[in-house]
Amino acid sequence: MKKIYFQKKNFSLNKEIENFSKKNANVGSIISFVGKVRGVNNNKRLKSLNIHCYKKMALHQTKKIVKNIKKKNSIIDFLIIHRFGCLFPTEKIVLILVATKHRNEGFEFVNTIISWFKSKITFWKKEIYYKDSEWLEKQK
Repeated sequence: MKKIYFQKKNFSLNKEIENFSKKNANVGSIISFVGKVRGVNNNKRLKSLNIHCYKKMALHQTKKIVKNIKKKNSIIDFLIIHRFGCLFPTEKIVLILVATKHRNEGFEFVNTIISWFKSKITFWKKEIYYKDSEWLEKQK
């Protein structure tokens, strides 16, 4: 079953969490993270955020980082959805769900994945403001 998605279309937060929870009914912990487009960044109001994605490479990279995390932690199940394209303030960008025996492993999984997405994945992000625009640099 596919567990990593890079897509333009929106997703239903309630549906994804409910399905994941039912599928993982006997785990000790389900941790979720939802990333959204902020309305203000660098003291400028955002009109939109354009995320460009090289899907094939992003999928390869994400599978690799998940494999490395799973070597260190007892990850029972996970789901990652990351959107790309033109997104507007308050829209969901990313959903990460992880099922584990203990919460610390889940928090570590989420933190590692989102930090990796912010610093290394093959995404290019351009913020469109009301007066200008700016390409974002990767976080270190």
